[in-house]
Amino acid sequence: MNKLENLKELRNQVNLIVKNIGNYPKDEINVVVANHNCLMDIFYLPMALSSEIVSLISARLVYKNEQERKNFVNKYLYAMPVEAHGGPAYTNMCLNQALEFLLNRKSVYIFPEGAYVYDRKIFRGHTGASRLVYNARNKHQQVNLVPISIYVSRNDDLDCYNKIGDNVEVTILPPVDYEEAYYNYKHVKAREEKNTFLHQPMDVAMENIANNLGMPYENSYIKLRNKGNVIFSDGSVVDTISAQQAEYVNRYNKELKDRSIKLLKIMR
Repeated sequence: MNKLENLKELRNQVNLIVKNIGNYPKDEINVVVANHNCLMDIFYLPMALSSEIVSLISARLVYKNEQERKNFVNKYLYAMPVEAHGGPAYTNMCLNQALEFLLNRKSVYIFPEGAYVYDRKIFRGHTGASRLVYNARNKHQQVNLVPISIYVSRNDDLDCYNKIGDNVEVTILPPVDYEEAYYNYKHVKAREEKNTFLHQPMDVAMENIANNLGMPYENSYIKLRNKGNVIFSDGSVVDTISAQQAEYVNRYNKELKDRSIKLLKIMR
């Protein structure tokens, strides 16, 4: 049974309403961005879609040695790790590997806020999705940037990964038109200007999500609790400073490539 069929089984245990499915270009390549209510969002989003998609989620969810949760993630998701605590070298490695999925015509999704949001508000998104879209375009691959809002009526246990019975409403919003921002990003020289045009599509996407949910938009990043280490595929951790050494960077990069090769082989 493939992961789409597995997700259908899981979906039968959730009161899920999907709105505006016609906004999702299922036969095209998409980078999906969504707000983040709780851990189960990583399952609610792909189960709302009718085609396979790669999950760019916390490396802790993919690699941490909690076998029951790891089995649950691997059963339902094409999961790729995002290491947010290793500095730019690790962030770039994860994004570069995610780009390979786009170049192989596989869609991906990511939660730009970077963590669950406890308050009923939407925070500014980090620019990983914009980087993916722009880098794909640089490789002559047309990619859509699709915002999706997720409303969960019952998320008192934010870290639960196998909870059933939630009332969930997923709304697929129209793709963001990022052409002008992409053009400007490519043609300006100053770093500050480039940063502005890198943020523009994400700001539009997150504001549209906030408006759809009727929630306030906070034009600042959520405060993340730094783990101070990098986690590897066997569940071992190395402190962030030591992890900058070439042996660890090379090891992490190899593990990412090995995992993506395996996923591409099993995706239809």
